[in-house]
Amino acid sequence: MDYIKNFGKLELSWINSAIKLNRTIVLPEANKSERVFNAGLYCAKNNIANIVFLSTSEKDFKNCGLEKAKNIKVVNIHKSELLPVLANALFIKRQEKGLTLAKAYELLKNPIYFATMMVELGLVDGSVSGAECASKDTFKPAFEIIKGKQGEKVSSFFIMIANDDKKKAFLLSDCAINLNPDANLLALIAKQSASSFIEFVKQEPRVALLSYSTKGSGEGEQVDKVAESINILNKEILDFCYDGELQLDCAVVPEVANLKNPNGKIKGDANVLIFPDLQSGNIGYKIMQRFGNFKAIGPIMQGLNKPINDISRGANVEEIVLTIAITCLQN
Repeated sequence: MDYIKNFGKLELSWINSAIKLNRTIVLPEANKSERVFNAGLYCAKNNIANIVFLSTSEKDFKNCGLEKAKNIKVVNIHKSELLPVLANALFIKRQEKGLTLAKAYELLKNPIYFATMMVELGLVDGSVSGAECASKDTFKPAFEIIKGKQGEKVSSFFIMIANDDKKKAFLLSDCAINLNPDANLLALIAKQSASSFIEFVKQEPRVALLSYSTKGSGEGEQVDKVAESINILNKEILDFCYDGELQLDCAVVPEVANLKNPNGKIKGDANVLIFPDLQSGNIGYKIMQRFGNFKAIGPIMQGLNKPINDISRGANVEEIVLTIAITCLQN
């Protein structure tokens, strides 16, 4: 299937930029997931990325004709000459945490750890996994090995793209990592997300910090937290528009915003939605995906030193292709 025919202007911009960069992305689950395998094959055939498939058995990818495939390399993690290199590097990096060399070898039997160490050593430009495992299984090696930029907290975002003629894009955060961020972390997530929106959507971010309350219409600890996040942002000099606490309809429907928040900076035109906790964020993106027929690309990590990204276990091939393309752009 030619997925490019289904892409709008924004998605095509990611694809074309990725083609120019000629990055290499490792896919540690391609031997278990047909969706990941097909997405990797598509990216390789269309020069979106050079692809590394990890295998754990000689039977993996047998009769797939990958020996002659362009832009694809298969690495058996149990027999690769990279194994001692990765194990020693992992041991050195984590020995202060009590990791032994023997345990490093043991960890590298996990393809996601193997892929993460390939990213850490610059052997590939990024990794994408999550089709066959929980998000925490992708994030844990990344937090242990790659870590945040200058000690910064890491968060995640989805880019949601409408499957209609308008192809409108929203960025949603945090839907995958931070369970219940405090006011300071919520403010950081808002700033990270505004930067990510500029980087990947190339539009002016209009950031709404969401709540079940609009400007004090409701009460509770969660409302207070969002209001405090706004106070924290107000103390900084920021170059993007933001407002909160806002209910979702007030954030994205102009008529409702005019009623509930007539003097607000967000006029029902928010395009970056910051959720107060992981539960609401995760539910929110899935409602948009399943009921609103939006593409869900991600979760993409922001604040990490190198590109390690997750995909939802419900992601289709098209969404995986786009996540691979965005991972190429993060270097």
